[in-house]
Amino acid sequence: MKTKRSLLFICIFICLNLFNKLLAQAQSGNGNQVKQSAERIQKNSVKLEETSAIIKENVEKVSSHVKEASGNYKAVVKIFEPILFFHRKKTIISNNEQPKNNIVVENPDTTKGNISPEVNPPVEEIFIPESKNYNSDGSINLGCQHHKEFGCYLDLGTGTVLDNIDAAGNSVSVDLIYTSTDYFGSAPMYAFLSPAMVKNDFFANYYFRGPAYKDQNIPIRQWDEVNESEIALTNITAAQFDKIKDNNQLLAVIKQISAFKDRLESRSTLIGKTIAVKTKMGNRDVAGLIHILDQYGTTGTNAYLKIKIKVTGLDKNGDGIPDGDLYE
Repeated sequence: MKTKRSLLFICIFICLNLFNKLLAQAQSGNGNQVKQSAERIQKNSVKLEETSAIIKENVEKVSSHVKEASGNYKAVVKIFEPILFFHRKKTIISNNEQPKNNIVVENPDTTKGNISPEVNPPVEEIFIPESKNYNSDGSINLGCQHHKEFGCYLDLGTGTVLDNIDAAGNSVSVDLIYTSTDYFGSAPMYAFLSPAMVKNDFFANYYFRGPAYKDQNIPIRQWDEVNESEIALTNITAAQFDKIKDNNQLLAVIKQISAFKDRLESRSTLIGKTIAVKTKMGNRDVAGLIHILDQYGTTGTNAYLKIKIKVTGLDKNGDGIPDGDLYE
């Protein structure tokens, strides 16, 4: 019996020693694992810091580019040909018409084995004239005072031609009046006139003489508000006109032009000529160039000019930066 008990105690003792050794080894292994985990965490932390630094640098670059783009907003090209943006329309090809962009793809449902066309609706933004005053190339038809359809009054800021009815209720937006007459002699007299000059000069009605006006009863005399615009002839060619792409260029060109007056007269054809116009008043500040692409007729009811204009950006809120929403 004693021998059996002794053997039992010896077995228990051996088992306890073995258990303690295994426990020590296990604890030693866990320590290594903890240590390895700590090292991995440290490495990941370093990587995270490096990634954060890269992200921060990229954000600073983007911020710098945004500030730069904001600073260059004055040079947005679109603000110089308002006719294209005030009178631009969108057209969508109808389903009955042949689309330009058909893409055939496999049906994702392979059980049916069908092939279905995926049609991208072709949306084209093109210039669609809303009246006969405007042309598809972005030019404007500016009539003489006698023309049956085209008005002779020009709102330079919006690239809008007004007739007598339109101008009567919105005279403060008229910057320029175009007339042609044979009253002054055998050669036609073509003239660009300031509204203020026409209203206040006693002899201004002579520029209107012809089929529509035979006396001093001209509409401008009844206007309550008129702009004191100034006009000048320039030596800017068609190529130079097209080359002007931002506010800085346009204003620099206009500042170099001298001899601004309240009228501009010509006894010869106007084709290819470029005139400068500016209106600077308390409630209106606009300057621009008008290039005459073509001239039709002389002094009759079919006489008009085909012109393009470029103007400085409109700044309604007075912050010195052209307001983009005015051109959408």
